[in-house]
Amino acid sequence: MQVHLRNDQLSAVIESKGSELVSLQRGGQELLWDAGPEWARHAPVLFPVIGRVTDDMILHKGRRYPMNQHGFARDRDFTTVTSTPTMAHFHLEHSPRAGTEFPFPFSLETRWHLDVGHLVLTFTLTNTGDTPFPAALGWHPAFRTPRNQRWKLLFAHDEKGPTRRVNARVQLTPEKYNSPLVGTALDLSEELLAGGAIIFESLRSRAVQLVSAEGPLLTMQTSDEFPHFAVWKKPGAEFVCLEPWSDLPYPDGERGDVFASPGKLLMPGARKEYTCRVSPYAG
Repeated sequence: MQVHLRNDQLSAVIESKGSELVSLQRGGQELLWDAGPEWARHAPVLFPVIGRVTDDMILHKGRRYPMNQHGFARDRDFTTVTSTPTMAHFHLEHSPRAGTEFPFPFSLETRWHLDVGHLVLTFTLTNTGDTPFPAALGWHPAFRTPRNQRWKLLFAHDEKGPTRRVNARVQLTPEKYNSPLVGTALDLSEELLAGGAIIFESLRSRAVQLVSAEGPLLTMQTSDEFPHFAVWKKPGAEFVCLEPWSDLPYPDGERGDVFASPGKLLMPGARKEYTCRVSPYAG
């Protein structure tokens, strides 16, 4: 099922499977990647892990639970709670089936809202059980970047801190690298991104701007609950992913209990909100 949102400036389409944004337009210009053969997704939600766990299994109290790369939320059918011409509310709740993959009761809500010139996405994660649990949450939208233009990402701050990488198994490697920024600009060259995602481990900037020589395309703003940020693309593909993350991927080779993962603990009954705002510029 798809929900269509529209106001005077923007239109958006959200698919209930995965609560995935599949279209975002301003003035008839499509900003989102079309899920072509290079990467068959648009903007998946990452939960309850980011990256990949060793052997695609997490461990808890001696029991093994299957866990796909980036978690199961992106492949689950969310319930459409309500929708209006400018707002949609989706819900994913722990179920016996979900319990085979994540041994903790939870509720994950997504609220999409078209404001004046903005698409606002709010995640609400609630621990509905009686045990603390670790969970990572992220968003993985891919924006169109035609090859006939040179693209840069402008950060609100210079981001001098080190960056991280993942290996071919999408697990965090131990090495830390110097920041690739020149001032506040990251040149989104094929050479730089050929080595996989660039991860800003402790992001100071709460806003980034995607620009080309023809001018800015969009600005993404994130709340403090997303302290990490990744930039990724498939070599040769005409998109770039701008990914706010609440936590880092599992470390390379980690086979410990789920509580040894990077995820921060969410206490019983606690709820946490994460917000991301995308503001396209008029073409």
